[in-house]
Amino acid sequence: MDWALPATAGGLLPTPSVDANLGQLQLDSSRSTVLPMQQPPPPPIPVDESPTATTDATEHSRAPGLTTRPVIDEPDPRRRFSSSLPRPQALGNTALSVEEIEELFNIYRTSYHPHMPVIDINRSPQEYYHLSEFLFWTIISVASRRLSSHPTLLPKLARSVTDLMWKTLRSVSYSITTVQALARLCTWPFPTSSSTADPTFMLVGTMLQIGTQIGLHRALSAQDVSKVPIKLEALEYAEWVRTWEACNIVAQSVSVGCGLPIFVQTHDGPLSVTQMTELSDSPAPNLSLVYRRRVEQFRLRVESSLGRHIPEDGGDSARADERLTLYRLLNMDLADLECECGAERALNVWYLTAAKLHLHASYLLDDATTEGYKARIITLYLTAQRLIELSIDKATEKTGFCHYCPFFCYQVFTCAAFVVLKILMNGYFRSIIDVSAGTKNLEAAIAVLRKISVVNNDLPARLGDVIGFFCALPDTTVVGGVTIDDLRLRQVKNRMSMSIVYDCLWTWRRYFQEENEKDVGDAPFAAEEIIVTPEDVQRSFSPDIPMEIGGFLDSLSF
Repeated sequence: MDWALPATAGGLLPTPSVDANLGQLQLDSSRSTVLPMQQPPPPPIPVDESPTATTDATEHSRAPGLTTRPVIDEPDPRRRFSSSLPRPQALGNTALSVEEIEELFNIYRTSYHPHMPVIDINRSPQEYYHLSEFLFWTIISVASRRLSSHPTLLPKLARSVTDLMWKTLRSVSYSITTVQALARLCTWPFPTSSSTADPTFMLVGTMLQIGTQIGLHRALSAQDVSKVPIKLEALEYAEWVRTWEACNIVAQSVSVGCGLPIFVQTHDGPLSVTQMTELSDSPAPNLSLVYRRRVEQFRLRVESSLGRHIPEDGGDSARADERLTLYRLLNMDLADLECECGAERALNVWYLTAAKLHLHASYLLDDATTEGYKARIITLYLTAQRLIELSIDKATEKTGFCHYCPFFCYQVFTCAAFVVLKILMNGYFRSIIDVSAGTKNLEAAIAVLRKISVVNNDLPARLGDVIGFFCALPDTTVVGGVTIDDLRLRQVKNRMSMSIVYDCLWTWRRYFQEENEKDVGDAPFAAEEIIVTPEDVQRSFSPDIPMEIGGFLDSLSF
């Protein structure tokens, strides 16, 4: 029996007639082979819905396991942007109108973008949605942090955008927009009341790994990590470079803010003359990003130089002398950075002062008998005061620094506040420094932390309450100690400049544990009635802001 084989859509064979299926076996006279009975095939899948629609035709005819052929991956096609009118968008249980989307993007452009000038703010929201839903909703979530007209939007997006993030990361096929979205989530993470529930540090590692995997760290040689030809135009190359700069800046900033080292990091050097000639049409690099990168490189040097050998009690003098030499060299590098800063760039001055604090906070690990110890502690105190004053000044500006600054700015600010607290409350240095000015500085720092707070009882609010609690204690030496030697950090030493914060939090926890044990010991049969409650603690130092002591004790840190 002869069957015609016309070409059909989707490459499906035609269905034989009913008469041709009467027998169990059909004999193909032209091939003399026995063929099984043909069953009617399922209806064809539309091309635009088929999961294999983008697969090369040769893939269908490949015999798995019989031959070894190079798999030619096609470049990830970018979703075609239609110039249609903007449309409302929805994610999970959140729906936004065109006007709301435009308002949120305008907020991002004016308030958040200056802190991380990486993406092209001239693109419309509709373009970003077609380019990457993940990046689109990340921008929306960042912009909604202070949206007073829609206070429930951020809590809704926290769950939906997080789910979208994990879905995107599971897809394995990544693009530069995935890295850009992760950089924003690490810069402005969703508010949380416990650092143990914050995935930011883990996401930083993921961001760096994805960026390296797609070749961002070698933009001119991205072909080396790809199976398809990659030829970047000038604008594309500039975007790759900016994105990788942002990756390194965000990664090191989060590393300092969390007090944990980042092990995967590549800071590429400046382009050679030949490369610059080839890319003469590319836009000039963003100067604020270039300076931020210099600052983060310095902080990385501080960590790698001073973090290897933490001074121990009774340590040898040779190690102490080596550390003093490193201090001098690193302070010389700081002087070079200060010359490049430019007084007209207020943000650069703030980040430079943060870099100084990162170095000077290491002085708290030194033995009090080392050469120049008192002078170094005074220098640390003045640096911390300077950072607080800069933050207070910027809080009064129209830019709204406290409302829109990256999360790691809050972490560094908290470090400065605890430095002032510990030195101010030390019995020895309290007789040297201006106590009245220091106390006003701490009160202003608490007010700034409450401005930085996004939602009730989040980490900035809690840390502000902890500082207020220490300030209200009748015994000022609880956190600072009595002698000059008591100032040295002994509980937490390996969290870099943030060791001071975690050390004070351990002191805070221990104080409450001792108070509880004392109360229980005085009245063992009425312990439940006399244990300090969260309300009692709250009334003692901050009557306006609710706080759950138990939850904070569980988190151990911020």
